[in-house]
Amino acid sequence: MLAPLNAHERTRISSLRAHPLLANVAALSWDELLALLLQRRYLSLSIVNVYEGVIDALESDAIKATVRQILHEEYPRNTRGVPLASHRELLFRDLLHLGASRECILTTSETTATQEVRLASLQALQCCLGQSHSDLALIAFLRFWAEVLVSVEYECLWPRLSERLAQGPAAAGTRSEFFYYHMIHDRRQSDIGDEQLLGGLTHSQELARHMAELISCEEALQIAISQVERAWELKDRFYRQFVPLQAPSQHPGGGL
Repeated sequence: MLAPLNAHERTRISSLRAHPLLANVAALSWDELLALLLQRRYLSLSIVNVYEGVIDALESDAIKATVRQILHEEYPRNTRGVPLASHRELLFRDLLHLGASRECILTTSETTATQEVRLASLQALQCCLGQSHSDLALIAFLRFWAEVLVSVEYECLWPRLSERLAQGPAAAGTRSEFFYYHMIHDRRQSDIGDEQLLGGLTHSQELARHMAELISCEEALQIAISQVERAWELKDRFYRQFVPLQAPSQHPGGGL
């Protein structure tokens, strides 16, 4: 039952990796790369709204608990319950270490294309309501848009980001506190239905376990596949706005 969905996910992951922008990140100047990351930050900031919207819309308490737990990781605490830097703050730090100025991060406006994708992503959640398999539709979109493809995006970007950021607690240089973490903890570690608790689950796998339980008929399967497609289309649309930047004649003159 799950084989067509797993095959479609693998196809769309490959499609995103082959995107004309993400497959040619090495051709971008640092100005261009930082401009992309500053726009990508707007999608990162909307993650909380997407997760909260899903929590409100879900009917299953068990799935709500999983989604809520993932959301709360955006605002970590230490063992004594003291709040630590949020993921939003860690993203800000990574951008600074990559060379963006504080002023540039705070004052760069959202492009029309970025805004359209961000709002369409929120609208996608509303489209899930009223369906016979609404819980499945919600977490299928959430998982692929906010977890699986996010990991793929950062995996594609990491070869460039690693020129200025390091990985691991003992790494030499400035350690990435946001991009590398999400690349690892959000990834699609296994096919849906093949999750193994040993070694821990990524966020994608935690949501996939619920999806496997909800997909029991052809109608549910097709709904999940359609949500994968919708999430991929939004990511593709976001990165399409940067493709012209690869032309040397259109490099921006200013620095970030």
